[in-house]
Amino acid sequence: MQADARRILIVKLSSIGDVVQALPVAAALRRRFPTAYLAWAVKPAAAPVVVGNPQLDDTLIVGGEGESRPGVKPLPALREPLALRRALQAIGFDLALDMQGLFRSALVAYLSGAKDRVGFRNFQEGTFLLNNRRIVPDRRDVHAVEGYLGFAAAVGAPTQPVAFTIATTCEEEEQAEALLAAHRNCVALVPGARWLSKRWSPACFAAVCDALHTEYGGDGIVVGGPEDGALAAEIVAAAKSPVRDLTGGTTLKQLAAVFRRCVLTVANDTGPMHISSAVGTPTVAVFGPTDAARLGPYGENHATVSASLHCAPCRRRNCSPARCMAAVTVAQVMDAARRVRRAGQGTR
Repeated sequence: MQADARRILIVKLSSIGDVVQALPVAAALRRRFPTAYLAWAVKPAAAPVVVGNPQLDDTLIVGGEGESRPGVKPLPALREPLALRRALQAIGFDLALDMQGLFRSALVAYLSGAKDRVGFRNFQEGTFLLNNRRIVPDRRDVHAVEGYLGFAAAVGAPTQPVAFTIATTCEEEEQAEALLAAHRNCVALVPGARWLSKRWSPACFAAVCDALHTEYGGDGIVVGGPEDGALAAEIVAAAKSPVRDLTGGTTLKQLAAVFRRCVLTVANDTGPMHISSAVGTPTVAVFGPTDAARLGPYGENHATVSASLHCAPCRRRNCSPARCMAAVTVAQVMDAARRVRRAGQGTR
């Protein structure tokens, strides 16, 4: 493997939460290769998490649209492999890190033309056919952030300190400020999740919001995508305290700025939860079918809450009834919220 790589490609295409958890690798690589050209290949949905990262020279949006601009280069989609190969090989990578561990990400690394293509030490989806350095343990006994940092360690990069960076512009910060101008001690509520089995009850979110308002005078702010509007409406209808529905009303960058202005986030296991913890907002995450120890908010001043059922974590996307989520009580979440507030920033 090249000890002094000059052009390095990070391949982590999706999803939003996974890309957030992989961000510290960029900082680690920059410490090891301070003068190298460092780029990150990502799909459009998760690209805002990466764009503007000061550790990177370019964000390569696979399947992106529009013209290139400073720090951002749209590339052909995977369904156009010849065009994608031409675009990647024009850059001239000598080292590629496949941090997705799937065939499509290994293909991007392969099409880059990099002589050294580092992947997980497993046989998932035939990635071993495309990655020629299968040297990173695919560990499930550590947090996902630490698992991704195995790629940094594999190329001799120091993994500490662990640094998350989600860059926002002054305009995005001002927009978030305007959205929350009428509210104080904001508590972000994230009721959505792609898996139905990962969703805690909207009524429970409303009850937590009311309890936090009583104890701390906080206003609830429901965030998420447009698809979470119905969940937000249930929370607003059930809550007795002030709740603002911002679902579908922010970009990912604006959402990061909104989280920075909140005193606390209460969330399911979903991408925005990781954005919240990455920007340093004390975060309480409710877990059921997924592994809280591996996928919970990373770092200090955060907490996970889950019910100790024999069947969890089962990793089922659909489970009816979702007993593991239903068994998590408002009291448990409030206890966790009090702990992270005592340990964290308090009122902002």
